[in-house]
Amino acid sequence: MFFLQTTVAGAKESYLIQKQSDVTIVYPATIQAVMPELVEAFNQAKRNLRNIFSWSISRRVHLIIIKQRNEFLQIAEHPLTVAFAEPSRHRITINYQDVVKNPFSLETTLQHELCHILIGEHLDKHIPRWLNEGIAQWASEGITEIIRPEKNILQKAAFAGNLIPFYRLEYSFPMESNAFVLAYEQSQSFVSFLIQQYGKNAFLQTLQLMKSGRALHASIRIIYGKSLNHLEHDWVISQTRFFAWILFVINNLYTFIFMGLSLISIIGFIRMKRKKWQYPDDWDDDMF
Repeated sequence: MFFLQTTVAGAKESYLIQKQSDVTIVYPATIQAVMPELVEAFNQAKRNLRNIFSWSISRRVHLIIIKQRNEFLQIAEHPLTVAFAEPSRHRITINYQDVVKNPFSLETTLQHELCHILIGEHLDKHIPRWLNEGIAQWASEGITEIIRPEKNILQKAAFAGNLIPFYRLEYSFPMESNAFVLAYEQSQSFVSFLIQQYGKNAFLQTLQLMKSGRALHASIRIIYGKSLNHLEHDWVISQTRFFAWILFVINNLYTFIFMGLSLISIIGFIRMKRKKWQYPDDWDDDMF
């Protein structure tokens, strides 16, 4: 471990470098006290991924921790990003202040980013951006590497028929904030759909075929017996049906409440009558 001086945006800050057998960590000296926790989170994330995929990361990972968000944003892809991976360089960069806030955590964020490194190492062929992000979110319990400033973006897009075709998410995600978040949510939703409909093993077998050299479309046809376009169509239908039911419930919420209260009143009236019928005929006669 040794000191490294660096200058970011005119501000000089001291960084430390810590080398483990499989990772080199560059971090601000001000967070040195949490380094044992961070190293353990890194190791646990690697173990979790190995258990999921039965694949290991063979090369050393370079992990860069930045504490100040304004410094992190100078190199981030998008203002909503809290971490990102560069698989070709085996490098992960994390904004520490954001990843220790809910819903993020060190372990889940590291697991997400390490999944990108793992995919890049084992799947040599081009992997669509949406698939890469969908796999990483599934492998990290649904946690993304971005902040979601608005809720229900996927639901709203499904209602309005504004879902983004996956071919448009092949190489990059749109930069407009809501569309950027929607791309992440669609990626996660589609991978979850495949696993829920066809099982985890089928999904992992698809990745294994790709690892052996098969292209994505061919691997999907072999495992699922359908084209990617067909599966995407099935997913779109599942989204519109599900959210149409939600919309129906929301639009008729007061009707359901009124019906529920009416039913409760009827049940209460019947119970009261039954109790009265059970009383003896002379229960209120004067005994004196």
